[in-house]
Amino acid sequence: MDSRVRGNQLQTLLAYDDIEPLCTWQQEDSQDVLVIHLPEFKKEQLRIQINNAGLMKISGEKITDDKKRIRFLKEVKVTKDYDSNNIHAKFSQGCLRITLPKKIITPPYMPKTPPPVVTSPSQNAPSDDVSTNEKTHVPNVIKTRSGGVLKSNTLTKVMVTVGFALVVAFSVYTSYKYWTSNYAQVYEV
Repeated sequence: MDSRVRGNQLQTLLAYDDIEPLCTWQQEDSQDVLVIHLPEFKKEQLRIQINNAGLMKISGEKITDDKKRIRFLKEVKVTKDYDSNNIHAKFSQGCLRITLPKKIITPPYMPKTPPPVVTSPSQNAPSDDVSTNEKTHVPNVIKTRSGGVLKSNTLTKVMVTVGFALVVAFSVYTSYKYWTSNYAQVYEV
């Protein structure tokens, strides 16, 4: 019976009042700030931890004058959008401000390639080009990008011609195979 009394006394001593503090988010272009309002807490009574899974745990515990224990626990998922190595916190005037800087995403370096330059034939040779006095000639280029490849009118014409030639060749081959196999069966007796 004596152990029960001691157990109840221990539970009374370790009884906590869990609170849910007011939290607000301030979103900016380069960072987000979580503000937790904790007017009755001191800096030494607060703790912030971030684990490898990106879960930030903010907790606090204090004992009041009348031997009551008050605590809170707030968990926030720190996504990959934030630079977790540069997160910092500041506690002043009863507010805990946790600054989560956003990662600066820079596009991969893509060197600019100049448009293809075709030299014109020498002036002694006959030419169909109207601008024979110029040393270089730049083909007509459409200013669109598709899949990172610059397309030109000449390339498009070549691709259409090759595609058409393949279709015709396949049709001729299929017709040849069909007619030779049917005639072979008809004349074989």
